[in-house]
Amino acid sequence: MKKFLTIISIFLFIFIFSSCNSGINITTITTSENNVEKEDITIIYTNDIHGYIANTKKIDGNEVEEIRLNNISGYVKKLKKENKNVLLVDAGDEIQGSIYGALDKGIEMIKIMNKTGFDLATPGNHDFDFGMDGFNRLVNDANYPFISCNFKNKENKNVLDSYKIFEIGGAKIGFVGVTTPETLTTSTPRYFQNDKGEFIYSFDGVKAKEDLYNSVQNAINEIRNKVDYLICLGHLGVGLDEMNLGVSSIDVIKNTTGIDAFIDGHSHTAMESNILKTKDSKDCILTQTGSYLNTVGVLNISKDGKITTKLIDSIEETDSEVKVLEDSLIKGISNELNEKIAVLDNSLYINNPDVSGQRLIRARETNLANLVSDSMYWYLNDYKNLGCDLAIVNGGGIRADVEKGDLTYISAKNVEPFGNQVCIIKTKGINIKNAIEMGANTFEKWDDEWNCPSENGGFIHAAGLKYDLDASIPSSVKVDENGMFLAVTGEYRTKNIKIYNKETNTYEPLDDNKEYLVGGINYILKNSGNGLSMFKDSENVLDYIEEDYTILAEYIKAFKKESDSFPHVNNNNAPLKKYNNYLYDYEKSSGSGRITLLNM
Repeated sequence: MKKFLTIISIFLFIFIFSSCNSGINITTITTSENNVEKEDITIIYTNDIHGYIANTKKIDGNEVEEIRLNNISGYVKKLKKENKNVLLVDAGDEIQGSIYGALDKGIEMIKIMNKTGFDLATPGNHDFDFGMDGFNRLVNDANYPFISCNFKNKENKNVLDSYKIFEIGGAKIGFVGVTTPETLTTSTPRYFQNDKGEFIYSFDGVKAKEDLYNSVQNAINEIRNKVDYLICLGHLGVGLDEMNLGVSSIDVIKNTTGIDAFIDGHSHTAMESNILKTKDSKDCILTQTGSYLNTVGVLNISKDGKITTKLIDSIEETDSEVKVLEDSLIKGISNELNEKIAVLDNSLYINNPDVSGQRLIRARETNLANLVSDSMYWYLNDYKNLGCDLAIVNGGGIRADVEKGDLTYISAKNVEPFGNQVCIIKTKGINIKNAIEMGANTFEKWDDEWNCPSENGGFIHAAGLKYDLDASIPSSVKVDENGMFLAVTGEYRTKNIKIYNKETNTYEPLDDNKEYLVGGINYILKNSGNGLSMFKDSENVLDYIEEDYTILAEYIKAFKKESDSFPHVNNNNAPLKKYNNYLYDYEKSSGSGRITLLNM
């Protein structure tokens, strides 16, 4: 009996010791019918490429190429030639976000991704930006499968497979796909509705965060005993909004069991390796590459089951066939849109010019936000003579800084890559007030990870309007189960809203009950983008007026020409200069003072 108890004690000691091991050593389950010896496995991963295939950076004044898809393909092929076991996966937002994916709705980008040799992907929110037809084309044309366990149709059935299992290197690796519930509002809500405005597609996690956890757990449970390793391939993110909603990748890991590693996207976070605990206190490694191929991820599973991750910021290898496709697309766009149209005398910003990578446009006024909103205001008033009272844009739709120097159509398209059509509606002042209030629901908070104000893609910038935001007043915006605006139940933090009167050349207080002609992109004014559904029943005056980036280009061309015979974009040459007392400033990075922040 003593001998038996001694044996049991030894086994218990071994079990406890291995459970307390701080490294990521996964106790694997042998599922192969024959005992194949396991080998090292490498998983190359990307996220949030956003169509950035022409990556360059300036070093000592010279343009130097950064990582491109042809480099990734070359790297994967090199590893395979060395008899390495390699998979290439993507965690969402592949094709939309730059001019190279926008002009043909991602058709050429899909071809390039195919040639690169991706094995698997999960959809990100911006993969729906060309509507369900565009998304279905992406899925159908891709040579690799898309997986998502929480993307559902009206019957609450999965639209895509929840998982994919690969047999490689003597092991079985299961991937579970997850898509951010924020997709319903951060893409275009109308795309997920029928003609009656009823949602026929949704994402578990929109109504309750627990629905997301359950979807992931159910998918895990289906395959956990069939695989040696289980990896979540998710587009969830770890941003402040995701954390506040409880739908971040961190929340999923903490509220599920069975995940060995989580390859993430969405928040553009460069996270090489973050070791977290699952619901049953097992180690799980979380990683994300950032965005735009600034880095590429390498996850290694050693033959003894240890998982490690690293991010690499340069790759020497190339794939000539992929490069031909990339160069052809870049050249084609350049030939079509690279005509010089003006000169920019001062740089325009979405970011803080003094802090690298600190994005401000989703929480603060910037000079580029002034220019973009002014372009619509000018176009609808002076070019189309439609009597527009104000024009609004969302900070999330303005995507890139513009360096001073020559401007082209490409410059404009890079700023507004999504192909949004501009429209004009008639709506009451209270709807304008509610839109500003909803867009500013987190502006006073601080995102410690990015060291910048908390972002909201629906943050409102406007031409012909100014307002104050009081950080001392808590947000009382209420939304429905789909993230659509319902009401403001407390005191407004939006104060002192004023509309520019073109006849008196003064800013006058907004009248909640007066109807105003409001211009902007139909993503917001017609399709409830960013949950701004307060405009959905407003009177349509004119839709599909022109694409946003072409309006920006026309405005730039309308600046006064100087001695070199090109328009020069500066304050003195501005077309809106004729409106006395109108607020604009394209030379100051923080803009003209249209948005005043109080009690910060």
